[in-house]
Amino acid sequence: MKTRFLVGLTVGLFIGLPWLALMYAGQQVIGTPHIPFELFEYLTRVLPGGIISLGIEWLIEFVTFFDLGQTSASGKIIEIAAAYLLALAVLSMLGGLFAVTLQRLKTPWGVRGIVAGLILTAFTLLLANWGGWGSSVLGVSLTWLLVTSLAWGISLAWGVDRLLLSAAEPADSSRKRVLSELAVGSLIVSGLAAGLGRWLIPQPGKQEVAGTSFTPQPTTIPPTGPPPKPGFEPVTDTRPEITPMDDFYRVDINLLPPGDEEFLDSSDPLVQTLLQQGGETDLPAETYILIVDGLVNNPLALSLDDIKSYPAVEQFATLECISNRVGGDLIGTTLFQGVRLRDVLETAEPDPSVIDIKFTCVDGYSESLLIEAAMDPETILCHSMGNKPLTKSHGAPLRLYTPNRFGIKNPKWLIKIEAIDTDYLGFWQKRRWSESGFIKSTSVIDTVQTEPGGLTRVGGIAFAGERGIQGVEWRVDEGPWMTAEIDRALSNLTWVLWRGSAELPPGDHKITVRAIDGTGQIQTDRISRAYPNGATGHHSKKITI
Repeated sequence: MKTRFLVGLTVGLFIGLPWLALMYAGQQVIGTPHIPFELFEYLTRVLPGGIISLGIEWLIEFVTFFDLGQTSASGKIIEIAAAYLLALAVLSMLGGLFAVTLQRLKTPWGVRGIVAGLILTAFTLLLANWGGWGSSVLGVSLTWLLVTSLAWGISLAWGVDRLLLSAAEPADSSRKRVLSELAVGSLIVSGLAAGLGRWLIPQPGKQEVAGTSFTPQPTTIPPTGPPPKPGFEPVTDTRPEITPMDDFYRVDINLLPPGDEEFLDSSDPLVQTLLQQGGETDLPAETYILIVDGLVNNPLALSLDDIKSYPAVEQFATLECISNRVGGDLIGTTLFQGVRLRDVLETAEPDPSVIDIKFTCVDGYSESLLIEAAMDPETILCHSMGNKPLTKSHGAPLRLYTPNRFGIKNPKWLIKIEAIDTDYLGFWQKRRWSESGFIKSTSVIDTVQTEPGGLTRVGGIAFAGERGIQGVEWRVDEGPWMTAEIDRALSNLTWVLWRGSAELPPGDHKITVRAIDGTGQIQTDRISRAYPNGATGHHSKKITI
């Protein structure tokens, strides 16, 4: 039994590699469902919130400890790798189970392989039905999943049969030959399939041109010029006051931004619209529809053109992920552009009994705001960021910006807004994250520059949501707190740059910073983890002069 299981496990591992490569090629070339990703995303939605939250913290700590670069970008790469490893582990386990069950049937190995392939097909169909059938024709997706799964099952049966026969022989030369054949064949097929998938991906430049075909907007926002220069010269290597969109963090519940298949699977017939998939470029939105209903006197079905006909607004604001560790990089500042949510809701005329405004997104994410927060004039339905239409990664064609709250309260890929008379718990609230999501005061040391002679310059950012920043203080070791120089804020919703300098003696030192918000409240030094309300504590850096 043990030998059979180990043989099946080994063959399942080898055969699993080309199956994964074929899944990848199918998704890239013809838009079929990518089952490894669907499996990973399904588990992240059904596992207990505590496990998911712990996984997020471990992921951030891993990226930070090994200094793997930008947290959100590196985190997504690690998640994608984990999805493939998880799928490979499942396929290997299925191989082991096959060897101790179906392999015992008194039938030719080909028949046993077909049975195994059909079992895998059923598994993949369930995941595809849950996560979406991809952007290809349904029949094409079904055929692809059937053919690749049958090929996996037949190859598995052949490999297990050959390896068990060789294991019964006294010499192990035949075993080595079978294992070599499996390994070489697996790597060749995997390389060809993965290479084909990469080679046939449409070129980014062509996608970008196709992706910018947004419906002309009746109410246009003239491009906003660059903000005024900071009131002082920031210390070298302080982060830019405006975050480049390529560096703006992306944290959501998807391995890849959602595409066409999610819309096709919407259970609401009013929301069964198409958003043409364009890779990582802007989504054309000619067929986009936003539903506004629930306890309203005037239900709405708005195209992007309709939404843009409302008075245009824009505001500089800082957005931070609730998972951001003290001193982390899951935070950015940009220009949010769109229309006031209040204007849209006033058109819909919410009933006086409404308590929450519920938001539903194309990827299954949901969130809510109290009606009072939804009617805040600084709460925006955004179709653009930084003078450019939203990219797919950042929620195209429509996302929410909510002032003074972490990113969990700023849903992307909006398809439905619903007025309800109950307190609604969103995706992360059901997993025991903060319901209000209010921003904590934070200050960060971006850089420490030591000049010859001992003059040390420090600089960074400080942020406290709509409370603003009244002051920033820093100290060396356990010495007295020194007042830092702070720049003007771009708005009442953005971080501020700060800087300070002092003569320090040679040796090892620890530099610490704290912020004072606009109400005069000093940033707490109490250390708390990000879960469930956001991280707190002072940021420090150790230096040697």
